[in-house]
Amino acid sequence: MNTRKLVPIGLLLALVQTGFGQDLLTQKLDSLMDSYVHQRFFSGTVLLAKGDKILYQRGLGLADREKNVAIQPSTNFSIASVGKIFTATLILQLVNEGKVDLQKTVSSYLPTWNVPNGDRILVHHLLTHTGYTGNYMVHPDYDQLRRNAKSSDDIMPLVVARVSVRDTLGKEFRYSNSGYILLGKIAEKVTGQSYETLLQERIFHPAGMTSTYLQPKGFVAPNEATPYELFTNTSFISVKSGNDPAFPDGGAMTNVADLWRFSRWFLKAVPVQTRQTMWTPYVQPKKNSYYGYGFVITEEHGRKQVSHDGGIGGWSADFRMVPDDEYVAIVLINQHLNPKEVTRKMLDIAYTGKTQMPTREFVRSVIDEIDRKGFADVRDRFKYILKAGYQYKPAPGDYIDLFNGLNELKRHEQALELARIAETAFPNQAWVYECIGDAYYGLKKQDEAKLAFEQALKVDPENFWAKMMLQKMGK
Repeated sequence: MNTRKLVPIGLLLALVQTGFGQDLLTQKLDSLMDSYVHQRFFSGTVLLAKGDKILYQRGLGLADREKNVAIQPSTNFSIASVGKIFTATLILQLVNEGKVDLQKTVSSYLPTWNVPNGDRILVHHLLTHTGYTGNYMVHPDYDQLRRNAKSSDDIMPLVVARVSVRDTLGKEFRYSNSGYILLGKIAEKVTGQSYETLLQERIFHPAGMTSTYLQPKGFVAPNEATPYELFTNTSFISVKSGNDPAFPDGGAMTNVADLWRFSRWFLKAVPVQTRQTMWTPYVQPKKNSYYGYGFVITEEHGRKQVSHDGGIGGWSADFRMVPDDEYVAIVLINQHLNPKEVTRKMLDIAYTGKTQMPTREFVRSVIDEIDRKGFADVRDRFKYILKAGYQYKPAPGDYIDLFNGLNELKRHEQALELARIAETAFPNQAWVYECIGDAYYGLKKQDEAKLAFEQALKVDPENFWAKMMLQKMGK
């Protein structure tokens, strides 16, 4: 073993306990976050703690871009699907009290909702996303319904409509927002209390989470950040008017300090056996990643990490714990950005003293060049961009994100022109015709959109997005 390589690591971990070490850690984390601001237009808050000590906490960017109001460390954000941790914790509390049985079916708790396959789907399946319960948010009626939805009862018809009946029940991970709605309804049924009341009395209040609640209070910065579809310093669009309501599948409003308080309460107040049950790897969504009850389970730096991320409608979040060392890393962002990358890099620095700095993303690079050089310049070079890319050869997902970004910024004509160029390079890819269809739909040219989505189905008869959009347009 080359012990010389271990000196910086051990030294950094030891010096964190001293003034100099804390300064060194702060400098490295400051460099990381400053790089995110420069390279990725980062806007949000971050926190790194070990045990009862917060090692680093910082707000960066703007809570309100129109009024130039800065984000504070105490600013609240929607945590989207990170809230599934709360629902899973609540359910396990009720299991410990004998009010919920993990091996009982959905129908045994919610008989009046007539959930398809409800006599076979277990509470265990809902917690592990193995019940094929689908995603109510992709129902064609969701966009219209969500604006007036006051409780999960209002969306239960959409939940029921999206459930699939399959013989492989319990064997395959299919991420399901609807499954966690059903868990929330079960908790309400067995307690006679609302989901919001249950969270306040059983989790938020005991954990000291005084700034955490379910519904936004108006996005008045800096108390609450405004969610943005943000791509460059000059191109952004607020999506607060379309913000999704908070239900058992996620969406609570909170800040990094309150989530840290939750982590301390969880590690101290939740019984060891319950934590072990929640952190058992029941199903493997992808290589080196497992799902327990409300937690993603991975191993990095030789330690188990338990986490959950989330993102929707201008929000991105990640909550990550290292139970053995009592590290917690949290990032909350008011734009679309990969939050898991940020928390992992923060922990890289905590464990090794170094990490790879972020590079500019393909999507942001292209839109930034459009803003700086004009669309015609980028359009004329787009075939080169398709071949060479910026930091690497872009994958189809990059182009989809680019076209989605332009459409969200209401630049439908630009999205359409670039999609047509991409069509020459990827003529047999259904996603190209999805992008073309979305651009035409944004331009209110439904006949042209219909033809594009039909072409996507010719290439891929199972293309979900094309089917949903055609249904939405009544075609």
